Amino acid sequence: MTVLPTFVQCLAAAVVAVVVSGLVVVYRLTLHPLAKFPGPITWRATRLPWVRYTTSGYMWRKLEDLHQRHGPIVRIAPNELSICSPQAWPDIYTSRPILPKEPSSQTPPLNGADSLFTAIGDDHRRIRGSLAAGFSDKALREQSPLLEQWASELIGRLRRELTDTSVVDIHKYFGYAALDTITDLSYGGPLDGLAGRNEHSWMDRFFLHGRFSTFRMSLCWFYPLDKILDFIILSLTRRQRAQNWAVFGGKILGRIAKGDMPDRVDLINSVVGKVADGVEHGSKGKGISRNELLSHSLASVIANSQLTTSALTTCIFYLLQHEQARQCLVDEIRNAFTSDEQITVQSTQPLVYLEAVIHETLRVHHPTPILLPRVVPPEGRVIDGTFIPGNTIVGVNLHVIATSPSFWVESHAFRPERFLPPSDERYDAKFNQDVKAAYMPFSTGPRNCIGGKLFLAEARVTLTKLLWNFDVVLADSNVNEWLDQAAYIVCEPKSLQVELIDRRK
Repeated sequence: MTVLPTFVQCLAAAVVAVVVSGLVVVYRLTLHPLAKFPGPITWRATRLPWVRYTTSGYMWRKLEDLHQRHGPIVRIAPNELSICSPQAWPDIYTSRPILPKEPSSQTPPLNGADSLFTAIGDDHRRIRGSLAAGFSDKALREQSPLLEQWASELIGRLRRELTDTSVVDIHKYFGYAALDTITDLSYGGPLDGLAGRNEHSWMDRFFLHGRFSTFRMSLCWFYPLDKILDFIILSLTRRQRAQNWAVFGGKILGRIAKGDMPDRVDLINSVVGKVADGVEHGSKGKGISRNELLSHSLASVIANSQLTTSALTTCIFYLLQHEQARQCLVDEIRNAFTSDEQITVQSTQPLVYLEAVIHETLRVHHPTPILLPRVVPPEGRVIDGTFIPGNTIVGVNLHVIATSPSFWVESHAFRPERFLPPSDERYDAKFNQDVKAAYMPFSTGPRNCIGGKLFLAEARVTLTKLLWNFDVVLADSNVNEWLDQAAYIVCEPKSLQVELIDRRK
């Protein structure tokens, strides 16, 4: 016979729960090892404010405000600190022993095999070692014709669009170009977004994936609610995930089946011979398993295409908002080349103002304005002169440190000149006060972005070809709200309407 709890029993249980919760809050605010670190009371007492701003997509904005009010170290959860300090980069991400990634900050791989993004320890070193050759300087030189080809395909697609209209959503076409480029480099063939006048929705799907991933990562702090909501989220996205694996899994398996292709240098060619199905799950050997390669290839295609699309669109937005910078870059490009065919990855390397524009874009509005959380070992660690207790989650936010007025002159202003050599006549000596050590757009240490150089090469050649072939004019009426972007790992996409004027006519 089932005995239902009485009202008094329920009331007593509720009172106990409230009292225990109250004692936990008091402990966190007074006796906890992080009690001395500043931050709003509610953030120090519970992780709920952290979840609220993370799932809203505006944590990056809130962290900026918190550091302005509370200083370089802010307690943003009972067991987590956000640190805004140039010295924090080496102290957290390169000093040994290397601090591990905080597990809840990662979305578990869907096929159970880690990618480079989720692997830790020996597995991370093994997978990165297997992939490294594809991202070397030598490989990039040999991959350059592919980057140049897809930049030219973008110009061709834009010209086809101009037969109907002079105004285009440049964000969409940057997305097609970025995805065709990375899938060609990863799978041996594009998704044909730029072909003819094709259309697809893969980029929108990828950004939706980022939103769901953020929700999943936030839920892990609330057992057993996390398991229930996780099941619901996975059920809602099952069809989309199955389609992703069917399309991209089939492509990578097809590329592996082709084996070594001496006449083609892509991101996979150097990995094909290292695929061995017995190396995953803690193996200390060499190589990468088929499942790990599948998991990583899908994750890297999503990450590369999203970041490149966001960064290029933001760059164009800022240039069109700052006429002097736009004209300076256009003059540099058009004085350097007499034909489109001269524009290559190599020939764009000497364009110092172009390089400065790209870096200033990443500084002032990074496409992934996220915290990079690590876990302090049990014995604790000194970070920028402050002892941090063991088992604390710590991290540097890419946006906050790159726009902090503590380290940058005109910290939120778009001033590419700050990244020019001091000997350049366009350089302003006031930027000598900038603390360039705060700028780490690709992070640092053994887990830094392996594709940073690839992105810079792709960005240089794409922007150069665009601005050499077209005059670009802002045509977006919502320009004042354009930078107000939610970020779920990556800033969510916003269309940017521009008018293109073909210089051939």
